[in-house]
Amino acid sequence: MPTTTEETTLEDIELVDRLLRGVPGAFDSFYRRHRRLIYHCIRARADAVDADDLLHSFFERLIERDFHILKLWQRGTSLPIYLSRVIRNFVVDFHRAKRSREKTREALAGLALIDSPPAKEGTSLGASVRDEDITSHLELKQLRRLGLQAWAELESRDRYLVCSKLHRDMSNEAMAERLSLSEGALRTALSRAQARLLSGLRLTAPEYFPTRV
Repeated sequence: MPTTTEETTLEDIELVDRLLRGVPGAFDSFYRRHRRLIYHCIRARADAVDADDLLHSFFERLIERDFHILKLWQRGTSLPIYLSRVIRNFVVDFHRAKRSREKTREALAGLALIDSPPAKEGTSLGASVRDEDITSHLELKQLRRLGLQAWAELESRDRYLVCSKLHRDMSNEAMAERLSLSEGALRTALSRAQARLLSGLRLTAPEYFPTRV
C-alpha cells in the first residue's frame, strides 16, 4: 500500500493504472485524491440532502462496473475535467430517475395513508426526527462508505459475487451459470466472498464490531 508521500507524487495516470491492475490500496488512494472534487461536482448540480448519497452511489457504481469509466479515460488528458463530465452525466441521470419516481408517488398519493404506520402514543405524524435517529443515519452512511472500501479490496470474482447477490439480487442459478460452477460450488464461493468482505470490514471499522468477551 502506498504511503501518503508516495500518493502525492503519483501522477493520475499511474494512480488509475494501479487501480485497474487491482494494486492493494489503490482504491483508497483514488478515493482520497478525488473524493473532494467529485463531491463538489455533485454538489454543484444536486441538493445538499442528496449529495452524500450520490457520492456513495457513484463509487458503488464505479466498483460494480469494474471501473469501466476509468478505462475509457484518454490518457494524457485532464482526469479532473474528465471526471467532472462523468459526474455531470451521472447527476443528470439521477435527476431524471428522481422525477420519474416523483411522478409515480404522485399517482399513488391516494394510497399513502394505507402504508403509513400508526403514530406512537404521545407523538404525532410529522414529529421531528429524534437525535438518536439522526445519529444512526450518520453511522449508517459511515459504515456504508467503509464497506465500499472493503469491497474494493476484494478480488474481482469476490466483488462480482457480492455485487450480484447483494446489489443485483441475482439468483444462485444465474451466477453459477455465469461462472461455470455447480450450485454447490457457487454457494461455497459466495459464502467465502461474504466472509472475506466481513473480515475486511472488521479490520477497517473495528469500532462497529466490538469483540465479545
